[in-house]
Amino acid sequence: MKRFIKRFYGIIISLMYKGVYLVISYLPIFKFYQPVFGKEEKSKAVTRACLDRWEAIAPFLRETKGSVLDIGCNIGYFSFMASKGGCFSYGVEANDFNITCCHAIKAETLVENCVFMKEKVDMDFVRKMPSFDVILNLSVFHHWVKVYGDQQSIEMMKILASKCRAMIFETGQSNETCTKWHQKLFFMGKYPDKWIQSFLYEVGFQDVKIIGTFPTGLTDVDRYLFLARKT
Repeated sequence: MKRFIKRFYGIIISLMYKGVYLVISYLPIFKFYQPVFGKEEKSKAVTRACLDRWEAIAPFLRETKGSVLDIGCNIGYFSFMASKGGCFSYGVEANDFNITCCHAIKAETLVENCVFMKEKVDMDFVRKMPSFDVILNLSVFHHWVKVYGDQQSIEMMKILASKCRAMIFETGQSNETCTKWHQKLFFMGKYPDKWIQSFLYEVGFQDVKIIGTFPTGLTDVDRYLFLARKT
């Protein structure tokens, strides 16, 4: 009886994921922040195309081929792409709908070297989390500043930097003046690229460089994408 219940439960979950995958892949009901992995050509209504940033990130990850933590992974585009490129990816996402989409996409695309966790990334999480070869920290930091304040967010970054060999970093910037939150990033000053580069050095990286600037779809200001490494 227990075996039957488990099998029945497994079928229900599988059908649910298949239904979610079909909806997000083919029906223009939702506008996603990221494209659906494996159905990029169908993902027209997205806030950010993501392929441009991935092409800047991919050469470094192809060299690394280690463990990758994708913080605030949304619906998993970068996690899946890193896995496809030979890394073992861990996607962390707090939103229920987004994490369900991640599991649905994984189930339908049969990606094996990729794991998703529903977790809120806060001080407690970063203190307890293990180390990774690479951390993808893409447009998350400014959300931390809004919620936790700048000092705690900076402390979280210091801990994250101690738990990886490299970080791909992007954040909202103080020069995105048409946003409601740009004033909370006052500490970046007029030149956010200079502040971010200096900040990444301060938290423990020895080699920091800009690997591209990319549109967000939110404002007319491009965001800087950084590769920060320990030598």
